[in-house]
Amino acid sequence: MMVESYFPTTQPEPMPEEEPSLEGMQLAAGKGTTRTDAPQGYGKVKAPTTPEQAAEMMRTMPLEMQSQMIMRRIAEDQNAGISGAVIPKDMTMREKLAAGMQQMLIDNTGMDNGRARRLAQTMFGGQSSGAPFGIGLIDITPAVIPLATQEAGISAGEAKEAAASGEYGTAALKYGEGVLQSLDAAPGIALAIKGGEALVKTLAPVAADVIETGLRKAGMIMDITPEGPAQVVIPIKIGEREVKIPAQQAATLQKALKNLTPEEQAKFRSDTASKFVTILKQLPSKEEFGAASIAGKAKKGWYEGSTQAIVQVFGPDSSRFAALLSATSPQTSVESNLFNALQVWKNWTAAGRPTDRESIVRVMGQSVQGSKGEESVLDAWINNSVRALSAEDPSTVVLSGPKVNSFMLNLQGNVNEVTNDAWMAAFTYVDQGLFSGSLTKGGDPGKGPGYIAMNARVRETATYLTKITGETWTPAEVQETIWSWAKTLYETAGAKGEMRSAVQLIQDNAITDELIAATPDFRTLFYDERFAPILEQAGYSDQLSKLRAATAGSDGAAGAKKPGSSSQASEVDADSQRKYLKRNAKRLDKLRADREKEAAAKAKAKTQLGGVE
Repeated sequence: MMVESYFPTTQPEPMPEEEPSLEGMQLAAGKGTTRTDAPQGYGKVKAPTTPEQAAEMMRTMPLEMQSQMIMRRIAEDQNAGISGAVIPKDMTMREKLAAGMQQMLIDNTGMDNGRARRLAQTMFGGQSSGAPFGIGLIDITPAVIPLATQEAGISAGEAKEAAASGEYGTAALKYGEGVLQSLDAAPGIALAIKGGEALVKTLAPVAADVIETGLRKAGMIMDITPEGPAQVVIPIKIGEREVKIPAQQAATLQKALKNLTPEEQAKFRSDTASKFVTILKQLPSKEEFGAASIAGKAKKGWYEGSTQAIVQVFGPDSSRFAALLSATSPQTSVESNLFNALQVWKNWTAAGRPTDRESIVRVMGQSVQGSKGEESVLDAWINNSVRALSAEDPSTVVLSGPKVNSFMLNLQGNVNEVTNDAWMAAFTYVDQGLFSGSLTKGGDPGKGPGYIAMNARVRETATYLTKITGETWTPAEVQETIWSWAKTLYETAGAKGEMRSAVQLIQDNAITDELIAATPDFRTLFYDERFAPILEQAGYSDQLSKLRAATAGSDGAAGAKKPGSSSQASEVDADSQRKYLKRNAKRLDKLRADREKEAAAKAKAKTQLGGVE
């Protein structure tokens, strides 16, 4: 994108000899569009026609005027759906905007890196911002809403309401602790480590005043609303309903609908449909998903094998056991999940299969790992376990939470459902909170825009892989292979004594089929020495023997594969495969760095507090 496109094309008019004061002007997003103290013609310049002219203009133009002009053009481009430089997907929207603007200035004007960074971060926020406290001009306009929502998951409605009433400083602070902590040097503001939401409500008025005062003193508040057409909203037909979304999102939504179930489509309102598109665009591409699936192909069939094993052992009770297994899956490993579910099943059966909540919880307390009885039972397990064990018809059970319900359906043989858990969040480098939800009165497990967006990408990848490999891939197979590959890579990179990063392990071709095949699954764990005795004690010895005989051949197949990465034998271009795997690995390395930084900060805070959590 050439820099001259960021300057409005107008006829040359004389600049004033002295810049007027910016005191008393409206904020950038205010209703007015006319300066109260500016001479006629102030701010109008002729668009440069060459990079040299642009560079000279940028070097001599006051910083606030540069920001004003670029903000106006960026707003126009955003309304028109135009995107700028290609920025790594693991950056936040704010970082992408600042980095894109910085690179555009360097590439097209010859501006030095430091000045370009200062200008870009003055616009969008950052440590080099010319505004006080590292905030950006965008923080005092309604444009803060999408940035703040991404960075902290707050309600866009709250920020929008504050901005609409002219409380732009408050709107900027609505996204909580991040901005508040950046103000800890501001006079009269003392911040705590936790309690961001309460702090926002208490300190927002004071902090807003501090921001506005500081910006005015720095000459950074402007009164000109970015020009350009209002955002165009168009109707999209979804089933028998109609939603209205920004025009630039329409094509993405229409294309994605084919990858959604009727039930998922029915959840869309205008706001949730728009949010769905926003999240979908932030996810890694189908090519990146596909590369991980191919690399994890040694574990393709994880769900199919587990489903067959559950049916083989539990017969007519297979749906109920799958529901219990899913209900006890949150916040635990595959092995612990199976141990707890088998123990609960055995003891529940021995107790006469009670269906009242009190008895079921008591059985769970006697069964799960831990020495605290019922206190060892996670709250996240209880309600769904009661649903699983008390339902008259287990095949109709709907569990609360999209992840656990999808997991149950996958284990019952539904290959179109997608289990989006912590490992899928890690793989895509998104907050796992995007996948959260709870059972509704209408019987929906709680799929929100984030969960549905992930489903759409996984199903899109299944279609893509089927086409390029000539081999059928289901959404469940895409998820299970990504899960196995990402888990293996992340844990290998974090193993004791391992000095290589995830990216380096990919470069060294160190993640082999043998490593991935060792990822645990229920089919092989059933007759593992840790779990087989539980099944035998529950009366399933004969079924277990038949399962062992039926799966002996297939179990040996994975182990018999020659060491080496699945990417070597993939049906896609080897260079492309390696490129996409390195992108995936880079996100996992960034996640590890984030977690290590967070752990260090917590340890430091604990030390400062004298060891008190």
